[in-house]
Amino acid sequence: MTRQLFSTAELQEFKTAQRLAYDATAAIEARLHEGITEKQAAAMLEDWLRERGVRRFFHYGFAWFGDRTRFRGHVRPSNNPLNDILNPKMAHFGKQFLPTDRPLREGDAVILDVGPIAGRAPSDMGYSCTLGEPTPEFHEARMALEPYRRVILEMVRAGATQGAIYRRIDEIIADQGYENIHSYYPGAVMAHRVGRVPGLRLPTFRLKGFSPQAIGYLSWEVLESVVRPGSHATPIWNHESDRPCEPGLWAIEPHIGKGDIGVKFEELLVVTDDTAYWLDDDLPHVRYWAEHAQATA
Repeated sequence: MTRQLFSTAELQEFKTAQRLAYDATAAIEARLHEGITEKQAAAMLEDWLRERGVRRFFHYGFAWFGDRTRFRGHVRPSNNPLNDILNPKMAHFGKQFLPTDRPLREGDAVILDVGPIAGRAPSDMGYSCTLGEPTPEFHEARMALEPYRRVILEMVRAGATQGAIYRRIDEIIADQGYENIHSYYPGAVMAHRVGRVPGLRLPTFRLKGFSPQAIGYLSWEVLESVVRPGSHATPIWNHESDRPCEPGLWAIEPHIGKGDIGVKFEELLVVTDDTAYWLDDDLPHVRYWAEHAQATA
């Protein structure tokens, strides 16, 4: 019998949070215009969600335009995301991801990323689009993401270690002629664990775009893995992760780039004792791949 860590009702809460995040990005995508800044687009994401009852965020809104979607000029992280976020010596590292006054231009690639909490269920999602008609280069990059979703699911189900899955995705990215951009994230993560946040109300503040809920959750998970070594994997999934993907929810976020274009998707993967599945298959990037695969068939 398949054991999973969340009840059907709890998974539905996570699905609601994820759908809410995707609805927000669709709404803001429709409002993008030449001259809007990253800061304004990120604020619009948060405002749209607050207008619909969201009061807490796993992380606040991020928006990246043009060559910032592929993190041009960014410094690489350590392998400890909490160090990257909290260490004062890494102050510049954290700030490089924050939205800027960079204005949007026609034809720019765009990434919108936000993590609202619905009830006690956080989501974390990222979405790629453009201002205006997508260029052939953007379309090719977005289509290049499609095999990662299938390969990740197959390898998780087969019991491969997270590091092995990470490295296999690296190989595919290189074969396609792109650069691994998620290696620039805090901890060089391609994914991270997501769980129900405490019901108590923590103070509202921002630390390099992250909320106290996110920092508290990840800190506790890391601490437990240190205190109980071997019994609990860290919540961080990067090239050094040497264990199979543990049961729970994982936010998967492969991110690639070439030239002035970066693209990503981010969504929740459910892992049980003996299988794995995507929380929701009716998502914008999945529909995009299906529509264009049919068009070229």
